[in-house]
Amino acid sequence: MGSCDARHRRVLVLVRHGESRYNAEQIFTGLLDVDLSARGHAQIAAAARLMADAGLRPRLVLTSPLLRAVRTAEGIRATLCPEAPLRENWRLAERDYGCLTGVSKRECRERWGDEAFFTWRRTLEGRPPAATAAQRASWRGLDGAGLGPLVPGGSESLADVVERVRPLWGRLLPSLVAGEGPIAVVAHGNSLRALVLLACGLGADEVERLNIPAAQPLVLEFDGRGEPLERTGHYLDPRTAEIEAGRVADEGGT
Repeated sequence: MGSCDARHRRVLVLVRHGESRYNAEQIFTGLLDVDLSARGHAQIAAAARLMADAGLRPRLVLTSPLLRAVRTAEGIRATLCPEAPLRENWRLAERDYGCLTGVSKRECRERWGDEAFFTWRRTLEGRPPAATAAQRASWRGLDGAGLGPLVPGGSESLADVVERVRPLWGRLLPSLVAGEGPIAVVAHGNSLRALVLLACGLGADEVERLNIPAAQPLVLEFDGRGEPLERTGHYLDPRTAEIEAGRVADEGGT
């Protein structure tokens, strides 16, 4: 694989996919396979430029199997590191939102109230009810290919996502300690929150406050023992990331 600066060999770059069509409409997407919006496609180039300017050319790109993540990963790889392997992993798929899948955030608040909205959306243990058979029958953009044992509509808490991401993190960490980075992971708001929790040892309160904006590369650096050098890493464009994370928070969170 391509060469890189030695100081980047223990670096993990996390990239939430570009804006999807459902993101733009503020709809809970979960495991529905929705494509990027026009803005989302444009965001890929911006993310790749930030990584290039920082000298971060991944030696491996991991992605969720969902289309919005794959498109983002392919765009970053084509620009920065066409020789690097691109691998899909079902563990990086978005959280299964159960009965919220395909429902707008506004409707969720109106139907279930602000307390349930916050608990299901932000907390570590909150889990929405499972989807009904009628809901499942109404879903479009539900392929299921590449999702491993996940059955869309069953519902997951963030804690459930942490447990499915944990084995992947267990394989990534030794590679980073061995200096096989930079490694890029392109996934979703919740699977990336889970990965940051595992990598940085975040508590429940910290992960509740963690909002990861679309297409803003988040850099995690590690020492030779696998300990993070910063509590939650740093964004390559911190000013824009803060603004975009604020917008995510205003919508109710990642």
